[in-house]
Amino acid sequence: MAEDESILVNPPTQDVAHHVRDYSRFTQLLKWGAIISFITALFVMMIIS
Repeated sequence: MAEDESILVNPPTQDVAHHVRDYSRFTQLLKWGAIISFITALFVMMIIS
């Protein structure tokens, strides 16, 4: 796995660098989506109970 990490830190080509940026944005989107969904679920549960 150490080889995979070095590719993320220092991408060898422009295409790989673009993919790494897209992957970073995608994981941020998933993280914020999960946080917002959790907060919404807590709010709904407070309303129901």
